[in-house]
This record gives sequence, structure tokens and C-alpha cells, in this order.
Amino acid sequence: MPYWLGIYWAGGSENGIHALPILSNGQELWAGYLGRPVSYGCVVLHPSDAEWLYHWAELGTPVEIRR
Repeated sequence: MPYWLGIYWAGGSENGIHALPILSNGQELWAGYLGRPVSYGCVVLHPSDAEWLYHWAELGTPVEIRR
């Protein structure tokens, strides 16, 4: 998960904010589905947005999740 930022635990796994996942063949998983609920609980961003957030956020930055 490029630019991974963990935000909460859901059972034994952690959900977070990250860029589109990269498959072993180099393709982006869920490309074309940004803004739709396709992940398993994570917030998925365009790679350039995820990179910006990754470099901006400091450890302990509050995260508010709204539906």
C-alpha cells in the first residue's frame, strides 16, 4: 500500500489511508473507482494526493471519519 498511514484497528488488521494499491504486475488496483466504496475499510486516494498527505501528516495527527 503506497504511502500507508494507519488510522485504526479492525480486529486483527489495521485500516488506514493510502494510495491505490499496486498489484504484482504493476497495475493499480481499483483504478477508476476513486470515491466509491471498494476497499475493505481503508480510505484510498489518488497517488499524488496520498503522497502529499503522507509527507504532510505528523505522527498523532487527529483523523475524523465521517459517513
